Amino acid sequence: MHTLNRAQWQHSHNFLGDQATAEKNTRRVILLTSAMMVVEVVAGLHLHSMALFADGCHMSTHVAAFLITAWAYVVTRKNAGNRLYSFGAGKVGVLGAYTSAIILAGIALFMLVESVKRLF
Repeated sequence: MHTLNRAQWQHSHNFLGDQATAEKNTRRVILLTSAMMVVEVVAGLHLHSMALFADGCHMSTHVAAFLITAWAYVVTRKNAGNRLYSFGAGKVGVLGAYTSAIILAGIALFMLVESVKRLF
């Protein structure tokens, strides 16, 4: 019969490996998207362009989704060796994507209801 001690059967719970480059690139995308969002909102207000203003507001949803992604990277990195995450901390990214999708679905539903109200 094989007997293993505790040190022999334990393994790392960091199944994703190093995500430093992806995390850094996500921060860059957040900065670029935020800058363009601000430019569009300010230009839309200054030029009285509803299209620019609306697109700037639309970009805010992208910034929010990217912020959720950045948060997931940070939580995953900080908890990579935490044994409480028995299936690895990478599932935090999946939960972040799920949360982002739910928020965007809520916004889409709000837009649908508002559009129907304005139609009538």
